[in-house]
Amino acid sequence: MLALVAVIGLAASAQAEALRTIRIGVPDQSAGSKPFIEGPVGMAFIRHQLEEAFKPQGVEVQWQFFKGAGPAVNEALANRQLDFVYLGDLAAIIGKANGLPTRLLLGSRGSESWLAVTKASGIKTLADLKGKRVAVYRGTADQLAFDRALQTVGLNERSLQAINLDWNAGKAALAAGRVDAVWGGVSLLALRGDKIDVVVKSGDSGRQNTTQAGFLGTQAFIDAWPQATQQIVNVLVKNAAEISDPANRDAWSAEMAQQSQIPQALFLEELQPQDLNFTTSPRIDPFLTDSFSNSIEQAKSGRLIRSAFDVSQWVDGQFVEQALKAQGLENRWPQYDAKGQAKNAG
Repeated sequence: MLALVAVIGLAASAQAEALRTIRIGVPDQSAGSKPFIEGPVGMAFIRHQLEEAFKPQGVEVQWQFFKGAGPAVNEALANRQLDFVYLGDLAAIIGKANGLPTRLLLGSRGSESWLAVTKASGIKTLADLKGKRVAVYRGTADQLAFDRALQTVGLNERSLQAINLDWNAGKAALAAGRVDAVWGGVSLLALRGDKIDVVVKSGDSGRQNTTQAGFLGTQAFIDAWPQATQQIVNVLVKNAAEISDPANRDAWSAEMAQQSQIPQALFLEELQPQDLNFTTSPRIDPFLTDSFSNSIEQAKSGRLIRSAFDVSQWVDGQFVEQALKAQGLENRWPQYDAKGQAKNAG
């Protein structure tokens, strides 16, 4: 009984404690010296939106960008150094499977991966990768997307020489001819030229083969400061709506290029107007939950996690839905089904 009273007392004191700092961690996708992440979270960082939103309350917003990508973000979460994170599906899944007390609050979807190859390698399709030296950043969402792509042609990582390199090291190795191919994100498109070509895009074999991601909060923060959590999600949903409008495509891609040192033309190539409504949806809908469920099973079968878990017990879509309602955006994005097809809006 005394223990129960103590627990209740601790919870009450956490609730009553004034919020002073919000700590956000994300992988650094920059090609230059300034930190960068894409999407609504990146827009919030570039424009200092969260700092402005919480300034009147005397709350400091701290950003941490990790060159070590998802694994490094998870380590900081495990050490209780972060309150919110933006992660690709695999890193988010590994963290949760290893006991990190997170909730998936807002979705991100449809991120493409590409296969860049040396022309000397003779690689034209995924099937040509058999026996080749291929760089992929293990422990990140790229690994899951790569494994899914290989499965479409009956291959797996054991069919080739998979080499674990981070994004910048992979590009350098390809340029130097130390690997035959690299699997990764949009910055690979900048390598196209006399010696390097890009031959595969993950989404060509269906939206289910693209990469999903999410904005996650720690259960402790959400429980202690639900209103602050809602404020953050409100900003991100507003940003998603701005990015979803094709009229903003040029301006937003220019902002990203300036911050990331990745050419604007590559972002324009990535932000296809016909896909924007799908790729920008923040909703936790059947597409997102089904994709994460499949990724959990894939991670388990690939021995990247020991045990699976139920996505429905992990996601918490109330904050996104409240933000949509408050901003009159209930019908901006439909619910998407498991194949990425639009269902009825609302």
